[in-house]
Amino acid sequence: MNDRTEAEEALQEVYISIWQRARSFQAASGSSSAWLSAIARNRSIDLLRARKPVADELDSAYDLADAAPDPERQAVTKDDGRRIDTCMEELEADRAVAVKRAYVEGLSYQELADQFGVPLNTMRTWLRRSLLKLRECMER
Repeated sequence: MNDRTEAEEALQEVYISIWQRARSFQAASGSSSAWLSAIARNRSIDLLRARKPVADELDSAYDLADAAPDPERQAVTKDDGRRIDTCMEELEADRAVAVKRAYVEGLSYQELADQFGVPLNTMRTWLRRSLLKLRECMER
């Protein structure tokens, strides 16, 4: 536990847990010392996992706050988004939906093939050709 006070509190909780579960101990399933050790170990692990250093959370929140792109980068990103939307409109409707579900929603090729009622290799072909068309469109 790396802290005597926390360790003592954990041990007290272990004693209470042992007292409450004493009836559930079965000598045939193992030694009493192994049973006691398992309860102590599990409780310690639970307490360690429950710890969340406030400083680490603040640091990560601060890092996220600093990650905002500058106005120029935001404008470029917005323009790229519009171009992608325009290029997606050039695809057949079902192909565009398949591309969005695959690359935005994260569906697998097999899930998409099942949803569209086409063989797996057909779905792979749809996605490959659609990506090639999107690349051509974006390069214009």
